[in-house]
Amino acid sequence: TLSSCIGFSQGPNSFGKNGDISSFEELKRIRVIATRLVRRRMALDRHQISTEASKSWGSLRPDSTSVIVKDKRSQGYQLLTVGDSRVVTDLCTDSWQGESITPLSPIDRRAILEANKTWSLADLDVTAFSYTPVPSTYMDKSSLTSGSMTYLIDNRTSSEIPAASQKDNGLEHWSLIKNQIFLGLLGSNVSPRKDTTALIDDCTKCGIRFVYFSPRNMRRTKELASQMGIDVAWNCAISLRSLDEGEEIDEHRMKSGYADWDVNARLPHGVEDVKRHLEEVDNVPLLVSIFTDVTKKSTSDMISIFRSHGNDTILSLGLSHISQNYDAFSSSDLAIGDDVLLDDMETIGEVTPQTGGNFSLYSKYSLHPKEISFVSRIASHSCVFNMALGQTGLLNMEEIVGVGRAALTAGTNAGHFVIGSSISLSLTLFFCLLSISPSMPLLPGTAVVLYVQIYIPLIALSMTFSAGNNNSMTVVPPKNDETISFAPKERGRITAHMIVQALLPAIASQIVYLIAFGSFLLDLDPDVVEELCDIDTISVNWAFIVQCRDLTQYAGKASLLASSLMLAELTLCTILQSANYLVGNDPIFSKNLLSKNIIWFLCVLVCIGLQIFYLNSVLEPGSLKALPWYFYLVSFVSPILCSAVCELVKKRDKRFEVRAETFRRLQFETRLGMWSPK
Repeated sequence: TLSSCIGFSQGPNSFGKNGDISSFEELKRIRVIATRLVRRRMALDRHQISTEASKSWGSLRPDSTSVIVKDKRSQGYQLLTVGDSRVVTDLCTDSWQGESITPLSPIDRRAILEANKTWSLADLDVTAFSYTPVPSTYMDKSSLTSGSMTYLIDNRTSSEIPAASQKDNGLEHWSLIKNQIFLGLLGSNVSPRKDTTALIDDCTKCGIRFVYFSPRNMRRTKELASQMGIDVAWNCAISLRSLDEGEEIDEHRMKSGYADWDVNARLPHGVEDVKRHLEEVDNVPLLVSIFTDVTKKSTSDMISIFRSHGNDTILSLGLSHISQNYDAFSSSDLAIGDDVLLDDMETIGEVTPQTGGNFSLYSKYSLHPKEISFVSRIASHSCVFNMALGQTGLLNMEEIVGVGRAALTAGTNAGHFVIGSSISLSLTLFFCLLSISPSMPLLPGTAVVLYVQIYIPLIALSMTFSAGNNNSMTVVPPKNDETISFAPKERGRITAHMIVQALLPAIASQIVYLIAFGSFLLDLDPDVVEELCDIDTISVNWAFIVQCRDLTQYAGKASLLASSLMLAELTLCTILQSANYLVGNDPIFSKNLLSKNIIWFLCVLVCIGLQIFYLNSVLEPGSLKALPWYFYLVSFVSPILCSAVCELVKKRDKRFEVRAETFRRLQFETRLGMWSPK
């Protein structure tokens, strides 16, 4: 309250249980309603209504309220008045000048009304204060009961003080509230929520353009937008009210002695003018942060323009219990509803006729809480989330966007992993045709099914559960331009890097196959080697045997076991490379892989365990003893080498990504049109 703001204490103290005001007892309230002001308010357009007045729009509110209080210390009576300056000044004959009381001259009245008009146009809620002692003769002939209230209707068409005979019914009250002493004016404004500024700053950092749609004109919107942290410099806003709908000279425009903001800004007015501007001039209307004089229809139309002319994802945030917001929600790509009635419904839901609760709380709502909930859900069914944001709920917006970006990044990395592992398998099969060995590998169907249907999908699915990067909310994401699949030179770079990363696993698996095939032939089928190749198996090694041209038709155990080890090597390289894909373009050792994705780690262990179980069931006991020591060296060093090559490729990719992100940040922060001038 105002008393708290200026230093009055309302807690118990030495004056009493009500604090500093304990010495005063309210006896009566006298409220004045000026019909001339009511008519004027009813004729106002929505863009002319202040933020504070919009809260009580549609209800009849008094233009001034006078309170008669009793000072228990001196036993005196005082009358304090607060209300519209146009009414309060009519009730005053004198003014307080700080040290003395002087008559309120016509010049002073004009200065007060001019200040009231100027402050009101700046979206301030202007309140006037006055005071007068209450004569003891009035108190003697009046029977006052604590808390009584009287309404006085002022039906004058001008602001001149009427004769007493014109108000015979309230003569006593009119004579009391006239001849007051004017104390001063107070201008206050509606401050945005404390977390709004933080939300807008966070949106700007992460490349989200915050756009404010205000039903009021620019002059009223500017102050609130400035407090929210929105840029209110030149060319910062567009009015969606067409110039044809009003006069060229409008007191609600941002005018000064040398310029008219609406005209000299050279920005379009109205939705149709915005469309023409986008087609014929540039895309500046898509870069401004404020749209004024909006209606529900013009808001949804403008959102549709954003979607059709821009390449951004549109996220709308609005009150979900207002059914008129449905069009705006449904026109957006994503929508989040703020249901401010949820907390109230929880409170009111406890008050039922059966419990005998406080019916005054329940009766002020014309609808049952369940009916309000039903309407809110119908209006917000286009919203991804419908929740009560409360006092700190806006802070959840950054978390929601961060989770979405983390999911998108994880899904993209998983997709790259699937493509890379598939290319590795394809290259492996291709290299089988180019092998120096005339004997083609006999790929076991079970091993191929495990690789294609179990290992790759399981690891890729687990990668989608990865946590977001620390810098994911500080970069500007790429545009959703469907006409551009790749940036300049990006297609060739990505293709080359993908092939390089998939090439080493295929080569390593071929080397493993050749070593294993030759070694198994010497150990398991020496008679076949001596018969087909006509050589002594004691004096040759595996490298000579695999080149024997007479083994073209060989399809024995050696080929089957070597093929199983080849796919096992490919699987091991692929599993280790999944860690490189998991962290994206960041270095693999810059992240704690367990904390980033424990599900991926468990799936990797499961895949390795399945592969070991499969090899144990396929390989004959003691067959691994036939393999030379360098077979194991190649088998375990190759995956590490593949991972190292991936890191080198990502390091080069990182330079391109940093440069592209810097360019996107420059595009995001500039206000110049993409095609300006045209």
